[in-house]
Amino acid sequence: MNPNKLTPGHNLMWESSRMMLPEHKSRIREHQKELKKRTKPIFDEQQIILFSQLISEAVQQERNVKIQIFHPYHDYHITGRIQKTTPKQIKLVSPHDSTWISFDDIMGITIL
Repeated sequence: MNPNKLTPGHNLMWESSRMMLPEHKSRIREHQKELKKRTKPIFDEQQIILFSQLISEAVQQERNVKIQIFHPYHDYHITGRIQKTTPKQIKLVSPHDSTWISFDDIMGITIL
């Protein structure tokens, strides 16, 4: 007789660990997601001045910009024209919608 997992003395001690509850699976997924989470970089004064210059140039020339926005898991880009600025936010208008973007979330700006 060939030994298998049900043969006495073979793997019976670990047999009950094959079952995982849905709560355990969801917690494992949450933990794996938290491991991929990033922290937002802190920009120096020169980078902030460069961002403000690019924003003012885009507003004066009425050109579209591509803004890279921080997200804890991945960055994303929004393209449009800057319509309005406040001390803490800018309003970006694209053909489909308009979005308020906080200066703290901006990772990069490119004038198109």
